[in-house]
Amino acid sequence: MSSPSPRAVGWWLFLVAAAVLVQVGLGGITRLTDSGLSITEWKPLLGVIPPLDDAGWAEAFARYQQIPQYIQLKSHLSLEEFRFIYFWEWFHRLWGRLLGVFFGVPFLVFWLRGQVRGLGKQLLALFVLGGLQGVLGWFMVASGLVELVYVSHLRLAAHLMLALFLLCALVWTALTVLRPVPVAQTPRLRQLTWLLVALLSLQLTWGAFMAGLKAVLMAPSWPTINGQWLPAAVWTELPWQHPLSVHFIHRTLGYALLLAFAAWWWSSRSTLKLERHLVVGLGLVQVVLGVLTILYATRAGALLWFGLSHQLVGSALLVALVAAAHALRAPPATSPGVPGSSRDL
Repeated sequence: MSSPSPRAVGWWLFLVAAAVLVQVGLGGITRLTDSGLSITEWKPLLGVIPPLDDAGWAEAFARYQQIPQYIQLKSHLSLEEFRFIYFWEWFHRLWGRLLGVFFGVPFLVFWLRGQVRGLGKQLLALFVLGGLQGVLGWFMVASGLVELVYVSHLRLAAHLMLALFLLCALVWTALTVLRPVPVAQTPRLRQLTWLLVALLSLQLTWGAFMAGLKAVLMAPSWPTINGQWLPAAVWTELPWQHPLSVHFIHRTLGYALLLAFAAWWWSSRSTLKLERHLVVGLGLVQVVLGVLTILYATRAGALLWFGLSHQLVGSALLVALVAAAHALRAPPATSPGVPGSSRDL
């Protein structure tokens, strides 16, 4: 008997990846609207149900009024305004729970039908990491409930980067199913591509530091940083702690990466097609969005739209670069999801 077609598995993984990208966007909205600390409890099951009456809303608001963010920054907040920020945090958590359903139910069906040959262990690992992402999210929120008025920017960065790792792993696995044979064998270009993936990951980490430290509001000017090309904080502060040093590193890495993408685009002209154009195009858009985010940071509502777009395009850029690395990967000994592959689970 022939093996069931694995293409449905590949497209399912792409849909889950798209749902993860939506979750990254919801996380950006939650952060940019200062909604992340509005729910001060973690109830993995009962937390699905929001307050349903006036007494429930009053109780939730009273809990929020006890944390440093409300006491020091948000004491002007009305109950209606609290409901707005509560919604975004609740919806962000709800979508995370739904992701478990989007992944878990089809996985079980595909497994029972024998369509995850050679992929079972990898998919199970991704499911577990998705659950750990929820735990890490609460670990991040907990950092802002006792002393800090916002969550720790270090934990915020860890939360974002794990989400992006899951996103890229889903896309990589989907491509492996749908495109089991590499496009080309060019080891040098493959190594350069992975180097760019590492540098872009570093840049996205510093972008999360920017967000967590509200660094863009500390220097809403371009091309200089508050009139300086090199802030003094670069020499006196840790590169991941002070808003201006974080700002300088994030900008400098952005410029360097854009030049590196252009060189990589030229080097891959005889090897890659769509991937190379996506990378350099998204890289250019990302830099432009970064500049616009800085220049319009202090305008009402502008930071939400530009900041969110900047985060989503950065995520898409990382995915495009990983897809290019996948096209250049070394050929596997066996191809998952096809006859002859090992069967696990």
